[in-house]
Formats: sequence, C-alpha cells, structure tokens
Amino acid sequence: MILKADLHTHTNASPDGRSSLAALCAAAQKKGIGALAVCDHNRFTAVPESLCGVLLIPGCEFSTQAGHITGLFLERQPDFERLFARGLPGGAETVAEIRRCGGLAILAHPFQNPRRSVNDFLFPLDGVETRNARAGLKNKPANLQAEMFAQEKGLPSIGASDAHAAQEIGNAYTEIECSAPVLPALRAALAAGRGRPILQKNTSHTSKGLSQFCAARRAGGLKKFCRGFCYLGYCILL
Repeated sequence: MILKADLHTHTNASPDGRSSLAALCAAAQKKGIGALAVCDHNRFTAVPESLCGVLLIPGCEFSTQAGHITGLFLERQPDFERLFARGLPGGAETVAEIRRCGGLAILAHPFQNPRRSVNDFLFPLDGVETRNARAGLKNKPANLQAEMFAQEKGLPSIGASDAHAAQEIGNAYTEIECSAPVLPALRAALAAGRGRPILQKNTSHTSKGLSQFCAARRAGGLKKFCRGFCYLGYCILL
C-alpha cells in the first residue's frame, strides 16, 4: 500500500506552533494525509496512536550546532537535560541520542540557511528532508541542494511540510510504500528508502511571519512583541 505521511509538523506545544494536535489531524484527514510526525522543538510531545483516523509518529526537532535534526519514531523521551547540558549539542551526539531512543535521525531543511555546507554534516544519518515546504523561504535552491546531498550520501529522501499551523499540513509529504499502516511498517519502509518526497506547494512568507509573531507574543516583553510584529509586516510585504 501507499500511505501519504507528513513527516515534520509542529503543534502549539512549540513556541511558534499555532494549532492544536486535533486541528493538525483534522486537516490531515481532510487532505488525505494518513500519518503525521509530531516534531515539536526540543521537546517530546506525547501523542496517541492515532487521532481523526490519522496515524501519529512520535518525534522531536532538535536544535544542534549543525542545524536542525528530526528524530522520528521515538520510543521514549530523549534525555534533553544531558544533551543540552553544555549548550547546543553536536550533530553526532544528537543522532546517537535519537537512535538510543529507537528513532530515525533525519536532517531537517539542511540548506535553509544559505551559509551551510556539506562539511557541516559529517555524521551518520538515516535520511534527509529534500522536499521541505519552508526551506526555500530564505534560500530558494535549498531543496535542490538537499536532494544532491542525499544522492551523494546514498540517504533516503524525505518530504515534509514543517507545518506550524493546520493550513500548512500536506504542503509537502512523503508517499511511503509499506506493508501496513502501522508504525513498525512505516519505519522499516522509510529506513529502506521506500519513500517518495512530494512538494505540493511552498509555505507562504506570511505563514512564517505568523509563526514568529506567535513565538514573540509567548516569549513576552514589549521589545520581542515589537520585533515579532515588524517581522510579520515584513513577511506580508514579501
């Protein structure tokens, strides 16, 4: 069977997330997305096995010295205290922690930052996001660069919306050829490279601005609020 999975999404448990898990799942169900990976920033959000008929993949998006890495199919909560004890962890130690928790380590939007180079990613990986709906906002060829990197390293390619709100669900996703709509089958299929990344459409600058404004409001303080508001205005102009 072929299952459509959006393998990088954020609930409102993330500082910049704007929708509840229920809202994300309702949007996924409406758009024919059969599975969602919940990857809130530097936290492990407990999820049920499914919601609204959508299979849920436990995950996390880790901030590291090498950028962002998503851990998918996590079987337990990572040891965040140890991992971040000395500030941002390195890529290798983050991947080791993801694997210790039974997950797959996926390089998230690696070239979203145009200053990144392949030399930043000299550590083991289980896949690369080559179709991320937000990656091109700062660096237009980001997805193409990621695809070339994945091909060079022989790594599976992943498609994901990086949704921070329900309306972004399915902007990008992965078609997974799996034996059954259950987590072990999905994990095995992804690890074996039986996924095809799809980019439906790029997320708008305005959606990105709304996410950052949300984070600024939650952070508190007039200065952060004003900066968030100005950034939102800038994104609307773009």
